[in-house]
Amino acid sequence: MKIGIYCGVKTGKVKDLEIDYIGVDHGVEHLLSQGIKPIFAIGDMDSIENKKSLKNLHVQEVSSIKDDTDTALAIAYAIKQGYDEIDLYGVTQKRMDHFIAVLCLLERYREYHITIFDEFNKIYVLEPGIHQVMKDNYKYFSVFAFDESIVTLKECHYPLYQYHLLRNDPLCVSNQMNNGFAIIENSSWIIVIQSQ
Repeated sequence: MKIGIYCGVKTGKVKDLEIDYIGVDHGVEHLLSQGIKPIFAIGDMDSIENKKSLKNLHVQEVSSIKDDTDTALAIAYAIKQGYDEIDLYGVTQKRMDHFIAVLCLLERYREYHITIFDEFNKIYVLEPGIHQVMKDNYKYFSVFAFDESIVTLKECHYPLYQYHLLRNDPLCVSNQMNNGFAIIENSSWIIVIQSQ
């Protein structure tokens, strides 16, 4: 099952209008501004500009003093409800510490299909295997290892063959697809970033 989560930073319109959404803090207002009523709202609600926007919503207000971020709580809630695919918005730009925390969540929940979207990027995790990645509307793609991975890249400007990609190695940044797709073969979990 698939759901969307919109967090506090305005990062554009959602890509899928056919799914339900969870609003996280100010993300509630970002969804409402797009005509989307979230099925659930969670957060400390410290950045809600209009508290009336919470009226008639299922809201779980949490303390601002806690061990998890609002985003972490929203993802955990969605998974507990049985969702295994999540489109995630509102987590890039502004607070880079929170963005790094979200990348940690991508690694923690790597077995779920979580995709981060903003106006310029699509960020997701690939399990070990052979994958055909579609270009869609993105010009570039980059690959990073969680720990280390043997990576082969085909159908792209800068092909690789069984390259030992370490976590601290930026070699696979800013590649381009040749014919609308690329083939990525990886021996362990990786992060893919597609960018415009």
